[in-house]
Amino acid sequence: MLPKFLPVVILTAFLSPSIAHAAPVTITDKEQTDLAVTLYTHNLGLIQDSRTIPPLTTKDIVVISDVSKQMQTETLQIRGAGSITEQTLNKAYLNYYTLLEHHIGKDVILARNQPNGQELQQTVQLLSAEGSTALVDNSGRIESIPLSSDWRIIFPSRPPELLLKPSLTFRSKGTSNAGTAQLSYLTQGLSWQMDYVMTLSEDNNSLVIDGLASLVNDTGTLLKNARVRLLAGDVHQDRNPRHRAKTVMMAQAMAEDTGAAPPQALSDYQLYTIKAPVTLQHQQRTQVPLLHADKVNVDSLQRYQFYISPRVDNQTLKAKPETFIRFTNNKEQGLGTPLPAGQVRFFSPDKTQELHYVGSAHLAQTSIGEQVELAMGKAFDVTITQRQTDFQTAFDGTVVAYELRIRNSALKSRDVELSSLFSQPWKLISSTLQPIEKSAGIAKWKVTVPGNSESLLTIRARLKKR
Repeated sequence: MLPKFLPVVILTAFLSPSIAHAAPVTITDKEQTDLAVTLYTHNLGLIQDSRTIPPLTTKDIVVISDVSKQMQTETLQIRGAGSITEQTLNKAYLNYYTLLEHHIGKDVILARNQPNGQELQQTVQLLSAEGSTALVDNSGRIESIPLSSDWRIIFPSRPPELLLKPSLTFRSKGTSNAGTAQLSYLTQGLSWQMDYVMTLSEDNNSLVIDGLASLVNDTGTLLKNARVRLLAGDVHQDRNPRHRAKTVMMAQAMAEDTGAAPPQALSDYQLYTIKAPVTLQHQQRTQVPLLHADKVNVDSLQRYQFYISPRVDNQTLKAKPETFIRFTNNKEQGLGTPLPAGQVRFFSPDKTQELHYVGSAHLAQTSIGEQVELAMGKAFDVTITQRQTDFQTAFDGTVVAYELRIRNSALKSRDVELSSLFSQPWKLISSTLQPIEKSAGIAKWKVTVPGNSESLLTIRARLKKR
């Protein structure tokens, strides 16, 4: 209410329609004509949002609602709305803490239910609110109020500057006709990851692979009926704000340069396009199928590594080998498509074909033609007993001998890969099996153990002094 002594001329000017601000032009998601979202694997997304707008004048303030609260404003580009003169991301949206901050120095009402059922209300001045405690002025006395106590705070009014959702405000030099504005910007709060379900055949010789893309939206806004694209690969994010505008231009060009069928090689990345529109709710994880392979031929093997050292070892060790599956990512093996990095969960059928979870592993980014090797856990039916059978000193080092006894309690045969690791120069003197691989610090043997039987590997090696 204006003071009574305010001069009439000022009062007239204050209420003059020519001076009063025009109502802002509000554009909501109801005016949205197209929405394309590209998700990256590390908390980054590219949003391209098209909305119809009316003719604009230079005095119009345009409010675009339903935008990401984590928008990187330095990457924002607005096209089709005239030459932009200013743009602002309004992040002062309504919540408990912004209400507290807004009412510091102002009166609020404290309310609490009494044992008799009646509500006690008291007007105080809010002085500060930090952490879980508020300080209030109660008739000249300073009191502390735990924010998690029985007291609840009643705010007398809703501040008009606090929004229900984040919004974008801009001014331009105007447009003569109605049209479509295109907004493009990078934002945090978007990401995706790959989850694989791999079902082993009963004989462990093949896999059924289902790849699901998990899409995460934490932007604070609903992304409705979006054309979704997924970029697989590690994209460098420049922390310098001056360079981010160039980043969004490159990301937009990459996202637009795609066909309908995923995946497509794009620079040093792979771009996947989800064929059907997807709605991404805020704070929800949405899964969509990305790839499927009915039969991928695999090799099932078990692996055990041991050290050969130049000292006496009187211990007899018993251990379970690690179980692996191995396949090559090509069409001959039943696959032949780029595989984004992700978590793999294995399932295996029993005799009644009921599936059981049998392990998990992480799959790294795998290109076509690359070999994949995934660990599934420890073997149950195979036991390896290791002991040193000889130790002799020589003029240039030592000679050691080892025995490895592999016991297979299963009905089916098992392939076991044994690897000896050397920490100094070595030479193999004798071995009951020829190694399949030798290098500066390792030798490998492949032993096939028939069902319900055992095999023996004995080796003798010379370890030379450094």
